Amino acid sequence: MLAAATELRHAEQVRKYLSAKKLLHPDFLPVKELGFIYFPLAKKAAVPSAKVVLVKFSFPAKKHQPALDDLLKGKLTVRELTLLPRSQEIVGNLLILEIPPELEKKEKMIAEAFLQANKHVATIVRKQRMHGGVYRLRKVRILAGKKTKEAVHQENGVKLKIHLENTYFSARLANERLRIAQQVKPGEEVLVMFSGAAPYPLVIAKRSPAKMVYGIEINPLAHRYAIENVALNKLEKKIRIFQGDVREVVPKIRKKFDRVVMPLPKTGEEFLDVTLRKAKPGAIVHLYAFLEEKYFAAEAKKIKEICKQQGHPVRVLRTVPCGQFSPYVFRVCFDLKVLR
Repeated sequence: MLAAATELRHAEQVRKYLSAKKLLHPDFLPVKELGFIYFPLAKKAAVPSAKVVLVKFSFPAKKHQPALDDLLKGKLTVRELTLLPRSQEIVGNLLILEIPPELEKKEKMIAEAFLQANKHVATIVRKQRMHGGVYRLRKVRILAGKKTKEAVHQENGVKLKIHLENTYFSARLANERLRIAQQVKPGEEVLVMFSGAAPYPLVIAKRSPAKMVYGIEINPLAHRYAIENVALNKLEKKIRIFQGDVREVVPKIRKKFDRVVMPLPKTGEEFLDVTLRKAKPGAIVHLYAFLEEKYFAAEAKKIKEICKQQGHPVRVLRTVPCGQFSPYVFRVCFDLKVLR
């Protein structure tokens, strides 16, 4: 078999090149021998920092993950296979499965198949109840794997310890959190209202030149996770976390902010009065809502009117869909600029 042979000091550089050019053989693993590493090739090609050679030894075969449909073939009907959920939320090594009513009687068998088909997953849970209540929590039930509802999730260079029932968290907002962080300018002081276990404060503090990020969360259990997560990421010098109702906590913070993030989609606009009193002229506010696309423009107009009535007119810089909540409803962020 053809292989790209290189010294160990060049191994990562060569691996990245082969991967980018799709030259690595998909069925075999590399072999280390006498200070060299041999990468199995799918075809002959020149490789920088490596010599392409014909080897006589055998490469170990990769263990391919079994496909979900193959695992369930013969156990589910053709129609039932079409009903399988194809998109799941993964938090750390926990997979959150949504089972349609037609498959409820076979949920444990399906969960075991998902466990086999996802080698990085240790636990499969099923949503029992959607997010609700003051703390926006949900109930889940363990269907397969380890008996835990807690995991350490990694995104955007930070680690987040999360409990699925004690804290509100959506892994699907990773790109949105990074989008916000990438807008932050050097020296900004940022306020994150409804900060939960601190995903927004952590990503902003880690991935932006912010001077300081403040987070406020009413849920005491989520607040404990936030404190732990700040320490876990060694960001104590850039993040301050407060526990309590934003209406009570925000007025006590004796400063105004360059940016305010309001990740509370259903009732966020009800807190604009608190936000605007603490936003500097020219500050950016990120306000979230759940809306059908046809209502985006009307909501933007409504937000502008609310802000005007508060004595702090705003301009809507952009309207950004950042995830689908249901077939026709999006989570959307309105990026606002406070004019005075």
